[in-house]
Amino acid sequence: MITVVRQITDEQGTPGLISLGPWTAHSLELPWRDNQRDVSCITAGIYPMEVVKTRRPIGGRSHLYLIKNVPERTGILAHAGTWAGDTSKGYRSSVLGCLLIGYRTGIYQQQRAIFDTRRAIGDLLAITGGQPTQIQFINAWEQAA
Repeated sequence: MITVVRQITDEQGTPGLISLGPWTAHSLELPWRDNQRDVSCITAGIYPMEVVKTRRPIGGRSHLYLIKNVPERTGILAHAGTWAGDTSKGYRSSVLGCLLIGYRTGIYQQQRAIFDTRRAIGDLLAITGGQPTQIQFINAWEQAA
C-alpha cells in the first residue's frame, strides 16, 4: 500500500511524504477545504488506485493512477505539476484536487512547489508495474492535536 503522510495544510497547499516500501518521495495537494471539489485535497482515508489512460497527456504521460471511491469526488489523478495553492488567495495551482508527486520541494516564484515530478510519477508506475493498488492518506496535524 502507498502511504501519504500530510504534514500541514495552508494556502500554499498540503505537503506530505509518500512511500511504498523503501521508495519515498514528496507529495503536494491543494489545501484542506472540507473535501470540496476542485479546491480541496481529499479526505484522509484508504482508497483503491488503478492506472487509466487519460484523453490527453498530463505532464507528458497518458497512463496515470486514478484514485477511486473518494466520497463526493471523481477524476483524482496522481500526476506531474508544480503548485497546489489556493487560487482564490492568489496562489498558483497545477491541480483541481489531484495529487502531485515529486522528488524535491522548495519555493518557486514565491510559492511552495514540488519538482522532479515527471520522474517520480514514472518511477511509481515502474515500481508498481502499473498494477492496481491502494493509497492511504494520513493527516499528521490531526494526530498531533
